[in-house]
Amino acid sequence: MIYLDNSATTYPKPVSVVSAANFAVKNYSFNSGRGGYNASVKAAEKIFSVREKLADFVNASAENIVFTHNCTVALNMAIKGSVNRGEHIIISSLEHNAVSRCVYALKEQKNVSFSIAEYSYDDNQTVENFKRLIRPETSLIVCTMASNVFGCALPVAKIGRLAKEHNIRLIVDGAQGVGIFDTDIKRDNIDILCAAGHKGLYGTLSTGFMAGGEGVTLNTFIE
Repeated sequence: MIYLDNSATTYPKPVSVVSAANFAVKNYSFNSGRGGYNASVKAAEKIFSVREKLADFVNASAENIVFTHNCTVALNMAIKGSVNRGEHIIISSLEHNAVSRCVYALKEQKNVSFSIAEYSYDDNQTVENFKRLIRPETSLIVCTMASNVFGCALPVAKIGRLAKEHNIRLIVDGAQGVGIFDTDIKRDNIDILCAAGHKGLYGTLSTGFMAGGEGVTLNTFIE
């Protein structure tokens, strides 16, 4: 078999991943954090150890790692939890439907406005395109780390500096970048990083996470 769809999900999975997933189903299928018996405690400890590894990988705090079903859920949680009625969002022209459809839904439901910053092969021009769209009511910038459609990466660090200078929250879709590019949310001024576990991290399908910066809070997504 010749597999050419790695940007959608990596295949084949490493033997170590298959082995670990099999071991987890056999040994950690317990209600972690909801029981005092040994198996429950061991499962909770294993989950927290994964939080610590992810936190170290992207330079976040383990307590700010949130596991999700996938990157789409993480992005919906981050975006919908960050915006209030009447505010303004800027997204890039290369965003996945998980971002663009989410933002459009907020426009319909919460009277949130949004603008689209055009991507340029000139990084400085891309940043300028974001800068020109900033308004007094702009509260959020969302950009992808890389586009698997066009094979190009956005200047996340430069966009992060722009966002910080204007006190605007930055959410980064790292689905196509985490595990490929060096990722540091503190260095790059990323407030919330969303990613899938089954792409550049070579994990199983239906895995994702959200890494929040210090002091970042969200409106609830699900109760």
